[in-house]
Amino acid sequence: MIQTLKIDKKKPDPQILTQARDVLCAGGLVIVPTETVYGIACDPAVSGAMDKLIRAKGRDGGKPVARLAADGGQVKAAARHWNPGLDALAEKWWPGPLTLIVETDGGWTGYRVPNHAVPVELAKQCGRTLALTSANLSGEPDTKTAQEAIASVKADLVLDSGPSAAAAIPSTVVRVDGEKIECLREGRLPMAEIEAVFFQGLER
Repeated sequence: MIQTLKIDKKKPDPQILTQARDVLCAGGLVIVPTETVYGIACDPAVSGAMDKLIRAKGRDGGKPVARLAADGGQVKAAARHWNPGLDALAEKWWPGPLTLIVETDGGWTGYRVPNHAVPVELAKQCGRTLALTSANLSGEPDTKTAQEAIASVKADLVLDSGPSAAAAIPSTVVRVDGEKIECLREGRLPMAEIEAVFFQGLER
């Protein structure tokens, strides 16, 4: 039976986070809460972990997986190009339900800084960004409780902080290429507002 640990969403127990970190460092999968939907994470630096995550999702291996970051600084350091428009987006909505796809040395990668202490503190403990995707089989509904996530995907550990408070609405996903911005999925944040903040930032 999969191990499930109750964890406080505002002040997560460091010992529980350490246990989750150890699972990730061993190539395991951990179901984690976010402020939108439950997610499933792995450490992409561990050999075989990404393949395990893709199999758990039942998804196309060619489809990219977003990264969970502890803060905007981790993302800025990874990006090949950064501009004031991106600064404006990060300042306004990180932590929050915005996924930014930027070009890195490894290709185009989406990053998110959740407005939830559990995944953020977990990324801090790991000391690097983690691969994070929604904890559901591809094509199935998003999960807003740990129990729904357990019923949908297989993992090695579950961190349960209670039901999602955001009615399981996923993050908005945008791709930024220089001064161009494109919406790939409109979620909790309206694209019109994102575009306004981005272009205002470029004018700084």
